[in-house]
Amino acid sequence: MRRTSLALLSAALLLSIPATGEAQQGTKPPPQRQAQPPRGLQLSAITLSGRYLAARVAEQDHDYDTAADQIDLALGQAPNDPELVYAAFRLRMYAGRIDQAAQLAPQILAARPGDGLANLVLAVQAIKKADYRAAEQQLGRIGGDSQLGPLREYVLAWLKAGEKDYAAARARIAKLKPAGGERAEAPALVIEAQMDEMAGDKAAAEEKYRRAMSLDKNGLRTTVSVAEGLMRLGKAAEARELLKTYGEKYSDAVVMDGLIAPNAPIPPAPTPASGISEILFDIGGVLSSDPRNTRADLALIFYQLAASLKPEHDFAWLMIAGLYEQFQMVPKAIEALGKIGPNSPLYWQARLRAAALDAQQEKFDQAIARLKTLVAEKPNRIDAALTLADLLRGKEKYADAVQAYDTAIMRIRNLEERHWSVFFGRGIVLERTKQWPKAEADMKKALELSPEQPHVLNYLGYSWIDQGLHLDEGMKMLQRATELRPDDGAITDSVGWAFYRLGQYDKAVEWLERAAEQKGDDATIIEHLGDAYWHVGRKREARFQWERALNQKPDKDRLPVIKDKLENGLSASNDKPTVYEKPAEAKQGG
Repeated sequence: MRRTSLALLSAALLLSIPATGEAQQGTKPPPQRQAQPPRGLQLSAITLSGRYLAARVAEQDHDYDTAADQIDLALGQAPNDPELVYAAFRLRMYAGRIDQAAQLAPQILAARPGDGLANLVLAVQAIKKADYRAAEQQLGRIGGDSQLGPLREYVLAWLKAGEKDYAAARARIAKLKPAGGERAEAPALVIEAQMDEMAGDKAAAEEKYRRAMSLDKNGLRTTVSVAEGLMRLGKAAEARELLKTYGEKYSDAVVMDGLIAPNAPIPPAPTPASGISEILFDIGGVLSSDPRNTRADLALIFYQLAASLKPEHDFAWLMIAGLYEQFQMVPKAIEALGKIGPNSPLYWQARLRAAALDAQQEKFDQAIARLKTLVAEKPNRIDAALTLADLLRGKEKYADAVQAYDTAIMRIRNLEERHWSVFFGRGIVLERTKQWPKAEADMKKALELSPEQPHVLNYLGYSWIDQGLHLDEGMKMLQRATELRPDDGAITDSVGWAFYRLGQYDKAVEWLERAAEQKGDDATIIEHLGDAYWHVGRKREARFQWERALNQKPDKDRLPVIKDKLENGLSASNDKPTVYEKPAEAKQGG
């Protein structure tokens, strides 16, 4: 037997589907001569090209709804152009219009009988209709194991189960099942258990569910699948206890309330559609994890296919939302999150994410209202309060943010290293509200929890120097932060500006030049460099840098200061004074 996991097996899928960029390179604008305007309406020759180009631009922006709409309009004018047909098919898939894409698949297969995606879409349509033989025949046209890879065996196993040929289904799974006892065996065991359920062998199903759980105790999908299986097998109390234990262990990630409620409905029985949906979801996961991020569009197609077969596939909707957020299509991301229902362990996470996305759309009041509802709804959770605090901090509502951070910190039951960011966040807003002693205490607490956090070292070290406190220790913190994050322009700038405040202008120039190389589009860094140049006598270069800073959209309060520097150079009114170590008595309380 081959020793591999279901997800890794899915990576072997080779459907001969080009990535978005590859597809675009091989697609040329359809010839104008094929345009067929409706009778009585004279369309200019540019209309077809205009719609085609509008679709291409929308596709590049990941606005697949607009792209599909525009290409459909173009297709209406040139319905027989093969390149246009394939482009319309592909864009409908990206937009999640699976049924509409399937309508074009026969036209594509007439010219490309082995096209992987067109055959797969038609197979999915057949599966929805429970026509498993038709689906099997459609998959058989893709071209062989070398192209379809292990997906063929898992999908065909489900199709055989749908045909009630359980011996053939188990034989196909056995070809790819990982070695016994490995965590990677768990997904295959879940599939086998679900097929045993379909076959009416409850004892075998229960045994495999339990074995899967023992191999993958930390997997959310395994836990939910096993619990649902146990519920169907009459072990509801045990299933609820399993979900409750998992929910308590991973309380920051999931909420199991909907699944463990006494009135929660019995989960639907497994079907080939739901099983194959999971396979397609796994393929989407492999594609979206590509470190080069070149297959995200194709991953979206597989998540859409998974949701098409199983509309309640909450994991798929969460991943679809994540991709749309990555594509900066926030309304589409919120729409996908809205598909996740109250019984899902992901429901709470989806609501939190939707609130944060509201804020990205400048629906700030709506986001705050959603988050306050969540904060009040579950008094023992910190995540909603923390999301609220971070949002308020980002909007510079620092006093309100302090209160939200206070709520989050009061709710922490067991302090762990990961909580450093909560204290760091509150430290920032306390500093912004002129409560330095409290801010300093929070920064120190963050470092106590996680001593090597470069951002905390940077913030606390610079704050000390800026106030003339603990100058040597502050500079050591800054330099340690740069060792941990040598390419971070903001941290490099802090070191340079600290040397500037200490009156060591030659060193300031050295560090600020490096910061400008790392983050040359930051108006603050460029202004700092100009100031340092002025102090070492490089006044023409200083004015050049200030001019650059002025053109890089600095904060509004810096505009008059930079203009004053350009006109008059540095002076006591626009320059930061040199700091010196404060006497020991002045440090008390700091």
